[in-house]
Amino acid sequence: MDDAVRNPVPQAATAGEYVAMLRDVRRRSGLTYRELARRASAAGHWLPPSTLATMLGRTTLPRERTVVALLAACGTPAAEVERWLETRRDLEARLGEQGRGESDAERTPAGPSTTVAADIRPSVGSVPPRPVAPWPARRWLRLALLAVLGVLTVGVTGALRPLTPPTVDSASTVGCPEVLRQGMYGPCVLSLQEHLVADGLTVPVDGWFGPDTTSRVMVFQALGGLPVSGTADERLFDELAGDRKVPPSWSEDRIGKHLRRTFPEDPAGAVQVARCLSGLDPYRVEVVEDGSRRWGLFQFSDMEVSRFGVDRQTALDAAWNIRAAREVWSRTGDFGHWNCAA
Repeated sequence: MDDAVRNPVPQAATAGEYVAMLRDVRRRSGLTYRELARRASAAGHWLPPSTLATMLGRTTLPRERTVVALLAACGTPAAEVERWLETRRDLEARLGEQGRGESDAERTPAGPSTTVAADIRPSVGSVPPRPVAPWPARRWLRLALLAVLGVLTVGVTGALRPLTPPTVDSASTVGCPEVLRQGMYGPCVLSLQEHLVADGLTVPVDGWFGPDTTSRVMVFQALGGLPVSGTADERLFDELAGDRKVPPSWSEDRIGKHLRRTFPEDPAGAVQVARCLSGLDPYRVEVVEDGSRRWGLFQFSDMEVSRFGVDRQTALDAAWNIRAAREVWSRTGDFGHWNCAA
C-alpha cells in the first residue's frame, strides 16, 4: 500500500474538495472498484462499485458510512478515519448553517408583523397535504414506472416492445453485474448514465441500457483510447470516475456554417444529408445489423474509417468527418454515396 494513502488528512473547505481528496486516496491505493468492494465487505462494510463510482463522481458531501467503507477498504488507520469523519462533520455543520440562514431569510415576512399563530388548524372541509415519499422511494417508483412504459410504449414502427423482463443480474454480491450491456435495466444502469452525463455526454437518464446508452459508451471508450465494446465494465467505471471529461461537441449552428463553407456547390444538401444521417450530432455512433459501427456526422463505417487510415477518436471529430465527406463528394459531385431515407 502506498504510504501516501496514510498521510494525515488535509482540511477541505468545500464538499467538492473533500470528494477530490477521497478520489486521491482511491487512486493512490491502486485498487479497482471491485477490489475495494471486496475489501470493504471483508471489513464488514457495504460498498458496491456503482455506489463508490457515484460518490467519487459528484461534488456533494458523501454519506458517512460510505466514507468509512472506502477508507477501511484502502487500509486507512482508524485514527485517520476519525479525522476524515471530523472534517466531514465540520463541513456538514457549515453547510447546514448556510442552508438554515438562507431558509430563514426566505421565511422572513415582508410586512411589519412577525406574529405567527401557535396553533393553526385546517378549516372545515380543507384537504390535508398529501405525504411526499422520500427521495429513494420516489426514485424507485420512477424506475418502476419507466419499466412499465418501456414495455408497453408503441415504437416508431408501430410495434409493441417485446414483453421481456429486465436482464439485470440482481444476484451479484456487490450489487451490480461485472458487465453492463444493452438490454439491462435498473439502478446500476442509471448510475452509468449519470456518470456519462457528468462527463459531458448527453444521454437519457432513465435506467434503461438502450441504443443511446450504447452509443455514448462507445463514444467515451473511443475518445479515451479504450477498447470500443459498447459495454460497461469495471475499467470503464474507473475511467468515468476519474478527471477525464469528453471534449465539448460542436453546436448545430457551428456545424451548419462549416458544412456550408465546405460544400458551396450544395450547402443546403450537405446540411440535409448530415442531419438525416446523424441529427447533426458529431458524437453519433450507430451499430448496424452485422455488428459494425458507423461514426460521426456522416456515419462512416468501420471499414471506411480504416481505409482513411484514422482511428475512431478521429472519426468523431466534426472537422475531420466533414473533410472526409467532402473528399467522397469530390469523386462523384453529389451525395449519392449516402443513402438516407429519413
